Amino acid sequence: MKHHFADLLDRAEGVWTITPNAQRWACHSEDVADVPDDATRLTLTRRDRHWTRVLQLTQLRELTLHEPDAAQLQALAQLPQLTALRISHARPTTLAMLEGMTGLRELVLEYVSGVADLSPLGRLPALQALHLENLRRVSDFAGLGGSRTLRDLTIVGTLDWDQPVQDLGFLATLPALERLRLTWFRAPKTFPVLGALQGLAQLRTLELGMNALPLEDFAWIEANLPHVEGALRPAAVPTDGNNRELPARDPRAALPLAAFYQLPDVFVGHQGKRYESAQYDALLLGKGERMATGKPDTVRARCEQHRQRYRALVDGFLAAR
Repeated sequence: MKHHFADLLDRAEGVWTITPNAQRWACHSEDVADVPDDATRLTLTRRDRHWTRVLQLTQLRELTLHEPDAAQLQALAQLPQLTALRISHARPTTLAMLEGMTGLRELVLEYVSGVADLSPLGRLPALQALHLENLRRVSDFAGLGGSRTLRDLTIVGTLDWDQPVQDLGFLATLPALERLRLTWFRAPKTFPVLGALQGLAQLRTLELGMNALPLEDFAWIEANLPHVEGALRPAAVPTDGNNRELPARDPRAALPLAAFYQLPDVFVGHQGKRYESAQYDALLLGKGERMATGKPDTVRARCEQHRQRYRALVDGFLAAR
């Protein structure tokens, strides 16, 4: 899946200052010889001419490497003044070249598929914000553990691929962590999955999709992290469907009208087009939980049943504290 270039960074708290993804090309020049001496932000690709001049831009503070070559990646070791770095669509075998970047505060790795060891990131002394997106060879994130400065962490896969996470225990060793976002990821089969968050006094925000974890884990989070935004979740979220035109391959589309009118929840609309009536439905919290769909009364009953089940789990965890 090709990168979307959307800006997935939460800028509300001021931790992230790096140029929004869609604006990266405003900082690009095909010939780096044309870049002003006082440039502070730059986007660099493997096709840019005179790219080594980047090493003389002493005021440069932000760099995006888009589809860089190996030499450009290794040159990062000579840019200790950078405070913000984005690496997109690259296949480095190591991140060791980042270890000398003592001033780096913001780091984005997106579609970086060659590296497996993240331990150099855990040793960056000033790192505050880290966005990891679609790291195909990574499943062990323990290398991030021990960072004393990391405040904002995102681990995200893609719509067509869940990022595997072998163990989330390393989170317990991030004392400055304020915000955690996990999206499109494959969680370890442990319980509670996010138990490592319980001792993080600075944690304020947790972002998870409704189907990211089993229902029991969501209940544990609500019971044990009541002070964290995102820990309290609705057990069911009703939605309004839209009438759907029947595709030609649907057998109902070819039925004689007399037979068609005998079917439930269908009608003929403008210009004779056939539709299926929108059903009332609702999203249910928890991995593997099916969407409640059908008549309004049926859906409401299913949602209430799910709410009661969820509340019983939460109450059980509260009683065990």
